[in-house]
Amino acid sequence: MREPREGLAGVAAGEAAAYAMGNDLGAMFEQAEVVRERRPAKMVTALRMDLDIQAEIEEAATARGIGASTLMRTIIEEWVAAHRSSPAPDQLGELVRHLDAARRAAASLAQPAA
Repeated sequence: MREPREGLAGVAAGEAAAYAMGNDLGAMFEQAEVVRERRPAKMVTALRMDLDIQAEIEEAATARGIGASTLMRTIIEEWVAAHRSSPAPDQLGELVRHLDAARRAAASLAQPAA
């Protein structure tokens, strides 16, 4: 059996639980040091999406055993991390590309049906 001064760091969860259930942990807590880590500030953001997409997200989250908002946050955080070092898009180039696509679509619609 472990001595209280050894602590429970690195111990398997089952062994730690068994030790905690069968021993007085008062001395361990008296010697413990409180370590407070700064965590990044969080904010709540509204996200508008189609109901069918929301249902798919909820289904996927349930299959993973997490909440839908946790899954969405994870997806967004992974996307941001993957694109963090990518250069910002050329907004003028994007606008020209979209306008050109709209012009081609309008021209296509103006053609009489064959």
